[in-house]
Amino acid sequence: MSLRVAPSKMNLIRFKRTLAFLSRAHDLLEEKRDILLLEVNRRIGEATKLREDLDRTLKDAYTALDSAAATVGSKEIESAAKIPKTTFELSVSKKKVMGVSVLSMNLENMRGSINYGFSRPTILLDESSEKFQQALLLVVKVAELENTLVNLVEEVKRTQRRINALEQFLIPRYSSTVAMISNILEERDREEFVRVKKVKRILEKRSEAEIVV
Repeated sequence: MSLRVAPSKMNLIRFKRTLAFLSRAHDLLEEKRDILLLEVNRRIGEATKLREDLDRTLKDAYTALDSAAATVGSKEIESAAKIPKTTFELSVSKKKVMGVSVLSMNLENMRGSINYGFSRPTILLDESSEKFQQALLLVVKVAELENTLVNLVEEVKRTQRRINALEQFLIPRYSSTVAMISNILEERDREEFVRVKKVKRILEKRSEAEIVV
């Protein structure tokens, strides 16, 4: 469906320029979408690997914890767990990835302290604690990466909606309008050409008649 506009040469030039702009915007949006999809796929691979690392680290941590419990007893484990051995600060800021605002998360000032005596074997507890610290770092990385993925996917959706609007609505309407104006102007040119030829023939006949007289 074309737009309702006066079929003039000025409007034809204006709508051709707008159509060219819309076509260029469509191409740029498609490039942006494709780049975003590549980035999403790359980060999905990273997230999958990080989750596998996290699962493996947690499994190792709980295995070491079970072994420690079997060695020193569950009460000793409960006693050691009452006071946090590790403290840290989580800093959250924003950054841009492919022009998309995402969260940046970092663990800072991580400190550990021993809160159980040396009368019991501590190697397994230390190993378990170290594994849980590693898991904590991975949790933060996974959370940051998944937040980035969610925001990138939302940007892909927004970009695709803009592409659809251009493909299904704006570009067809402007193309139809340009075609309509062009057809009308061409028809006018043909009519003008025929009219000029008729006038020319009439003038030629009058000129011939005056010569004969």
